[in-house]
Amino acid sequence: MSIGIKQLTSISEKNDAFPMNLSEDKADVNSNFTPFKMVNTSFAPSVYVEKLHFSLLSTPEREFFVGDRLHVVFRANDERNNTVTNIGDFYRASIISKEPKSGAVGIITDHQNGTYTVMFRLLWEGEVTIRIQLVLPRQTIDVIERISRERPVDLIRFQKRYTVGQHKVDKPCNVDPVIFKNSAVCNYSDPHAGVWWYCEKPANISCNSSGYHSVLKYGENLLRTGEEKLFGRGSGALKMPISGHPSKINVHKAGDVLANRRRCVSGLTTPQISGFYQQGVWNSLVCKNRRFHKMSEWQQCLQGKTLHCFGDSTIRQWWEHLVRILNLTETHIPEAIPWTGPLRANDLVHNITVNYRIHGPPYRCHWTRTFLIKYVANAIDEIKGGPNDVVGVTMWAHFTSYPVEVYRKRMEAVRAAIERLLHRSPETLVVIKSANTREGGVIIAGDWHAYKLDRVMREVFRGMKVVLVDAWEMTNAQHWHGDFIHPATDIIVQELEFLCSFVCPL
Repeated sequence: MSIGIKQLTSISEKNDAFPMNLSEDKADVNSNFTPFKMVNTSFAPSVYVEKLHFSLLSTPEREFFVGDRLHVVFRANDERNNTVTNIGDFYRASIISKEPKSGAVGIITDHQNGTYTVMFRLLWEGEVTIRIQLVLPRQTIDVIERISRERPVDLIRFQKRYTVGQHKVDKPCNVDPVIFKNSAVCNYSDPHAGVWWYCEKPANISCNSSGYHSVLKYGENLLRTGEEKLFGRGSGALKMPISGHPSKINVHKAGDVLANRRRCVSGLTTPQISGFYQQGVWNSLVCKNRRFHKMSEWQQCLQGKTLHCFGDSTIRQWWEHLVRILNLTETHIPEAIPWTGPLRANDLVHNITVNYRIHGPPYRCHWTRTFLIKYVANAIDEIKGGPNDVVGVTMWAHFTSYPVEVYRKRMEAVRAAIERLLHRSPETLVVIKSANTREGGVIIAGDWHAYKLDRVMREVFRGMKVVLVDAWEMTNAQHWHGDFIHPATDIIVQELEFLCSFVCPL
C-alpha cells in the first residue's frame, strides 16, 4: 500500500489509532518549543569519567597468546575509594593495533553494583591497546529516554504537501493524531505494515490528493537546550576515554582462530564477537567470508540475481556501491529522487538487478512523491522470491526520536512479511543489516539510540533463517575512521563482501 490511499476519518471514528498516548500534555504542534526541564543537573559526566579506571583481572606477569580471553574490570571510586554505584551506564570497548589496522570489540557486563567487566578475545599477535569509552552515563540516558517518551512529536515534525493543480498546501504529520487537537485528520496508517501515520487535513482538499512527504523542522530549541543542560555549552562530553593500567599488552603467536570456520548459509548463529579486523580486513567468526579483488568476481557471484534493498540511507549505500563496483546502468523512474527512490540499476549482460526503496514515514529526507512511497512489509509481500532473489533490510536511523514501541511494531510487521516470503519461497536469501555507530546529538541521534534499536531488531529476528550483517560491530571495532552515520567505503564494501559470502559461499 502506498501512502495517500485511505479516506479521511475523524479521530473519533478511527479504530486503528496508535496504541500509545504520545501526546498527553504536549505543546501545540504549531507553538514555539519550550525548553525541557532537566533533572539532576549537578551530575557532570566530565567529572565522573575522571573517577573511572580499568585494570586487568589477571596477574600482571601473565603471558597472553592468540586465542586467549582477556578480562578487564572498571569502576569509578570516590575520594574515599568507595565504588560509585552508577548502574546502567553505556560504554564501548575494543582492543586495537594501529599498525597494522586491527581491532575487535569487547563484551561488557554491568554487574549492577557500579562494577563493569569486559571480555576480549585476543585474535592477532603483537602489541594490543585496550580502549574503553564512556559514551553516556545513566543520568544522561534517563533524561534522553524521558524526552523521547514524553515529547517525541516535539523533537522532529513532519509534513505532507497536498497538491491540486498549481495549488499547494503543507500540513504537519506524525504518529499520533491527538497532536492535531480538533482539526480534521487524514489517516494514512497501515497496521498490516506496523505503521501509524496521520496528517492534518487541509480544507477543501481530499486526503487522496497527490502530494509529497518531507521533514518539517527539528525542535531546535528543545534539542539545543537539552544538549547544553546535559553536557554544558560547547562541552564534548561524549565517548570519553577511560584511563587504566596496563593499557597495552603483548600477544604471542599461537593457533589460527580462523581455522575450521563453517560455510556461510542462512540461519547461522552470530557469536557475541562476530569478527575482527586485521590489516584493515574484516575476518568473520561466523563463517568463511569472502574477498573480491576485481569486478569479474563480483559479477560471477551475483550473476542472475536480483537484490532488493529496503530501508534507510545506510542500506542505500549498498545500492550506490554495487552500482559503482559493477558499473551498473541506472534506470530512471519518473519523479523518483536519489535519496528515497525507488532506485533501480541493471547489468543486462550478467542479468544483475539492484533495487532500493525507502521504508516510508517517518524519514528525514527531501520532498518525496507520496505515490512512490511503499512500506517495507507491503513491498516484501509483492516479491515472488526464489533462489535468485536477495532481500536486504535495515531500518533504524529515522526512528530514534520516538519511543522504542514505534520501532518494534514496524519491525514485527517486517518480520511477519519475511516469514510469509520464506514460506512461499524458502530459497530466498534474506539479509538484515544492523545499525552502525554514528555521530550526532544524543537527543535524537547518537550511539545510544542506535544501540537501543539494534537490540530490538536482533530480538525481533532471533531464530529466523536470515543473515545478519553486523554493521554495529564492524564500525565499532575499527579505529581508522570516525563514527559516521554513513560508514566509509572500505567498511561498506566489506559489508557487501560478507553479504555475497552467502550468495556464493566458499
